[in-house]
Amino acid sequence: MNQDPADDYFVQSHGVKTPDATRKNLDRYLVTVDEIERITGEKIPVAAYAKHDKPSASWLIPHGCNKG
Repeated sequence: MNQDPADDYFVQSHGVKTPDATRKNLDRYLVTVDEIERITGEKIPVAAYAKHDKPSASWLIPHGCNKG
C-alpha cells in the first residue's frame, strides 16, 4: 500500500508511513471512531451513539480535485 515514499511526511516525527490511498483503495481505510480510540488509547469527543458507525463508502471527490 505504501509505494511512494515521497509522501511519507510523518515517518521521522511519528514513525508512520502515509498510505497511498488512491480513490479505488480509499474505502479500505474506513474505520469507526471506536476502532481509532482502541488503537490509539485516546478518547475522541464524539457522541457515544456515533462511535460505532462506519460509512459503507467514502465521500465523493469533488470535481477538479487532483487527489483522485
